[in-house]
Amino acid sequence: MSAADVSGRVTEVGQPGPSLKSAFPVNPEVQALLDLPEVRDRELTFTTPWDPDRCREIVAGLRSTPISGPAPFPVADVEDVTVAGTGVRIYRPVTTVRLPIVVFFHGGGWVFGDLDTQDFACRALANAGRALVVSVDYGLAPEHPFPGPVLEAIAVTKGVLAQAEELSGDPTRMIVAGASSGGNLAAAVALDAAHSAWGPLAGQVLIYPPLDATTASASYTENAAGFNLSAQEMRFYWQMYHQGQVDLRDPRLSPLFCEDLSGLPPTLIFTAEYDVLRDEGEAYAARLQDAGVPTYLRRYDGQIHGFLGLGHISADTSHGLHEIGLWVREQVWDADE
Repeated sequence: MSAADVSGRVTEVGQPGPSLKSAFPVNPEVQALLDLPEVRDRELTFTTPWDPDRCREIVAGLRSTPISGPAPFPVADVEDVTVAGTGVRIYRPVTTVRLPIVVFFHGGGWVFGDLDTQDFACRALANAGRALVVSVDYGLAPEHPFPGPVLEAIAVTKGVLAQAEELSGDPTRMIVAGASSGGNLAAAVALDAAHSAWGPLAGQVLIYPPLDATTASASYTENAAGFNLSAQEMRFYWQMYHQGQVDLRDPRLSPLFCEDLSGLPPTLIFTAEYDVLRDEGEAYAARLQDAGVPTYLRRYDGQIHGFLGLGHISADTSHGLHEIGLWVREQVWDADE
């Protein structure tokens, strides 16, 4: 799939740069969401200084907030099991053939989210990608800080490889994927698989991923407030995850700073125009292409961080999930299958 094959709202790989504003305002249906008082005032929650009691209060509030969305897509089978000591949920679009595998890591700033919060997306991905989707319930910060979730994500992915036939999956056709903080974990897993040669992976899907813990990109300034995920909120998540105890340029934390990106599998990266994380995702895509990695970057202009979770609000959600599914199929299914 080339950039020319899809809609004109695409930023070409290798052209990220700062201040790439389009002519698109925020999509009207999304703006209506942003104008709601409870959404607009949410940014006031994330104020400094980050004293421990206040941080615990914020995390508790995030974990107790119900997340609603559209009715889930039907799939052939859903099963909760344990892999490498971690709970996972397996989605099978069919049960009669051995399927490619997508190991999926949910978002939530490393501090909230679970197997239920992106159930809709995983079901859609299983159907559209014709793949067995393994959603991972990894440990959350601050109780499980970096590098704990990275090590857990690697262990689960290796465990899925080892148990692939038992799970009715094909270990030779495995993709790692993640949204937001889950995209960070997927990128870290792909780097470890390439550098330690325990793969190979057939691809990685990084959906508006945080890849630079220094939070210094231009999009942090351009989209600092007013678009649901504020710069202050994202910095809170980073702080809860790394807790100020590590080098912010450690590639396991900030994959954008990895010196050697060669050997990584084909990559799909989604970014949103009105997202503080936009520039680092696009910079990573450019670096991957420079390293010779087949890379497809898709920016959704007029959209905000987390738009793939807005299926009950935005038409872009279904389009995006279908587009990811098509890309997955191109990597793991032959044209005549």
